Amino acid sequence: MAMSRDIHEIVSKLSSDKTKIREEGVKLLDIYLEEPGCRSFCKFLSKNTAKLQRNEIPHSETWPYLLTLLIQCVATEISTSRKRAVKPIFFKTLKNFVDHAEDIKYSGRTVLLLPAIKPLFNHIWEVLRDATNFPSDYYNILQQLVAKKQYRINLRKRLYCSLVLNLMRKVELSLKGELNSNTSSKEVQTLHILLENPPGDFPDNLREELVKWFVGFGPHLRDEKVSCKIFQFINIFLLKDGPNLGTQVLEIHLVVREIMVQCWMSTHDRGLKNALILYARIQLKLSRRSSVRSELLEQLLYVVSKILDQSDSSGSSTPWYIDIAMRGRVGSIASSLHSLMELAASVIYKACTHALKPPSSVKRIKKDDAETRLKEGIMKGKWLWNCAFCFLLRNHRTRIPKTLVLNWFEGLSESFERIISEGITAHDYDSPLWALRSLQELAALSSFLYSVKSSNYSNAISWEVYYLPSV
Repeated sequence: MAMSRDIHEIVSKLSSDKTKIREEGVKLLDIYLEEPGCRSFCKFLSKNTAKLQRNEIPHSETWPYLLTLLIQCVATEISTSRKRAVKPIFFKTLKNFVDHAEDIKYSGRTVLLLPAIKPLFNHIWEVLRDATNFPSDYYNILQQLVAKKQYRINLRKRLYCSLVLNLMRKVELSLKGELNSNTSSKEVQTLHILLENPPGDFPDNLREELVKWFVGFGPHLRDEKVSCKIFQFINIFLLKDGPNLGTQVLEIHLVVREIMVQCWMSTHDRGLKNALILYARIQLKLSRRSSVRSELLEQLLYVVSKILDQSDSSGSSTPWYIDIAMRGRVGSIASSLHSLMELAASVIYKACTHALKPPSSVKRIKKDDAETRLKEGIMKGKWLWNCAFCFLLRNHRTRIPKTLVLNWFEGLSESFERIISEGITAHDYDSPLWALRSLQELAALSSFLYSVKSSNYSNAISWEVYYLPSV
């Protein structure tokens, strides 16, 4: 069991001005962080740390004090080792120390490092800035700390900007093939987490640098590996700061719009497809200028229509939106397909209810094109079109003009028996199921049913809804 004398021995060795003794102190601390004695050691420190009053200076038998001492020890080792590599035990022990302090299984509490968090952030930045080979352990520490609100609010904005800009530079070199780094994946992941967890609003200077960074990747976006990472970064940035960007949203889109369509139609990378779907959904919400919104809708309507036409899930190759583990489970859809259907519903709704005015460089599409495409897809019994129709009714309900709903129902009603018959014959039940689900959504629209009572389709909907299963 850990006692005060054990802690004092560690403190004494870590405080030594002799390199060898400091290293012994680091190794001794690392031993105490290993099983089986680590639990008593961690709980001893946690108990003392919990007793600290606010603004009280931590004493030697607490997590913050040992962390500060360990930071000083590692910093001293780095400064005195200019001509030789720092031994990995220093970085490994610092990571293990932070891991155990933050793991409730060992410490029994959380946020125990708060009194020493600012020195730790400063230390990480100094090493990241100056070290030729940045230890990957520090990426793990930074990711872990920034993910917690209590810690990241103590990260100064200036320091946050420096960390982000430094990682942007390294990620750019790595993605462009100019940097051969074994830690490139951790750099990408760390930048992801930093963008997801800013200490507050993005400073104006960092916002401008990020936009320039995204725009600068334009010529390299034909590489799918680069495109996937950049679209993921763009999505994080737009989700966190999109409403504050103003016209800068347009700057980004003007660079990626052509690549977006090309990649969407040609790539088989599921991660890239999902990133493109999320990007499109975000841009639909952020686009305020009518010309930009119209052009974006035209592009998305074209892409979505192409994808929805590919409704054959029985072929030899599995489409990207089909989860292999769920294949064969009729009516079940993977998260990728769910996101695609949410996008398709939004695109069709906006295209049908907004006047589309594409620029002169874009071939003008008929005003009723979205309405017609959906009706034709429904009547052909393509299950993805029926799935999109179901999502459209579910998400937008009474906001859809009655005339549109009646027109689509007419197409579904005329083709319903054929869709059921062909599905049974081919043992492909996706189309019948989604046609039935669409009818269920129609049945939920009381205003629609009221209109149908006086129409020629009252008999059709009566028996179709009668046989509607609970789904």
